[in-house]
Amino acid sequence: MIRKKPVLLLVGFNALFVLITLGLVIPKLGGLTYPSIIHFDKWNGVDFLGNRADFLGVLLAGFAFIVMNVILAWRLFEKERFTAYFFLTANILIAILLLIFSATVIGNN
Repeated sequence: MIRKKPVLLLVGFNALFVLITLGLVIPKLGGLTYPSIIHFDKWNGVDFLGNRADFLGVLLAGFAFIVMNVILAWRLFEKERFTAYFFLTANILIAILLLIFSATVIGNN
């Protein structure tokens, strides 16, 4: 699995987005105060307030999904190659969503 070029490309993009997210979160994590704005919309305003633990919980859940998808792709690569590629591609989407979430929360607080 590791020697395939598409797999390396997908895992590389995933690692790039995760590293960008961690590079954004780690320096700004000390500046998050309670209450932090976690969710808002333009009609209702602020819907969900949280603290640092809520923010880190969302990031931890996203990283757990990424690890789970990599393990599933690794286990299924020989039998179901399409499913493995699907899991690896879904990882990129999850990593991009985590980047958007962390940039929004840190930018608003």
